[in-house]
Amino acid sequence: MNSFLCALLLLVGPGAPGAVVPEDGFYLRGQGKSLPKIQSQDGRTVSLGPRRELKLRGSSLVSQDNANTRFHLNLTIPHDETLGSSTYVLVVDGTAYRQTGSGSSGKETSSLSFYVSNNKNAKQVSIHFNTPVVYRRHPGHHLRVSFTPTRPHFQPGDDVTATLRITNVGKHPVAFMQGGRNRAARDNQYTFTAYHAGKQIEDIGTTFHFGGIATRRVLKPGDTFENTISLSKWFEFHKAGMYQVHGSYFMEFSDPQRNSWRTIWEDYVSADFMVNLQDPNQVKKKAGAGEVP
Repeated sequence: MNSFLCALLLLVGPGAPGAVVPEDGFYLRGQGKSLPKIQSQDGRTVSLGPRRELKLRGSSLVSQDNANTRFHLNLTIPHDETLGSSTYVLVVDGTAYRQTGSGSSGKETSSLSFYVSNNKNAKQVSIHFNTPVVYRRHPGHHLRVSFTPTRPHFQPGDDVTATLRITNVGKHPVAFMQGGRNRAARDNQYTFTAYHAGKQIEDIGTTFHFGGIATRRVLKPGDTFENTISLSKWFEFHKAGMYQVHGSYFMEFSDPQRNSWRTIWEDYVSADFMVNLQDPNQVKKKAGAGEVP
């Protein structure tokens, strides 16, 4: 039995009585019952193979949510042809992190990705790699938002549409992504709820999507973004009357001062509006009486 296995045979998980905590660093993820095991931060038990020395060429640790509870660790290493057939386990201060992704840029470098949960772990990983934690902070944007039906009234069978308007009423530019959820039957960057006669209307669509092409939009102070959307992909407007609709639009904000797509904040903008669906029989009666419908 080699010295690596002897040193780790008692390993049963971080913090367990009698557990042997492995040395910080990278380990090949192993296969087999005889290998030492450790519980990773996400609760899964993984087998540790030999420890590997990797020469880092770059690192980044970036928050993935506004609450700063999820982080993405990306490491750049010299090109590694074995990444397609093997994965790594990273151990820092007794906590194990499973590799979640990898890639290569030509024959020069490769990259490794790890998911890090909670700020305490992020700080430990930050110290280990001597790389700062990039936290999310509210960018301080000020936006005026409205949804406006494209017509004063619709009739049953019409495509009911509304226009979203977002105006930057602040003093600084704002950058956000348009798209990314639009490879679907409808653009799921939008969310709508609707009520008729006090009862909520069923959503006839689905939130499932395959991502989609995204475009970075920059709004300077005073600029307005407009986009028209079909509400008929969310609801069937059968009954005449007034419909109370609440519309929301998901926004991934990036730094407007840099040509970067990295998300610095996620948020929704929303507004209420009314849709008027007219009874075609009543419209005919009014027209026959000489009234303007």
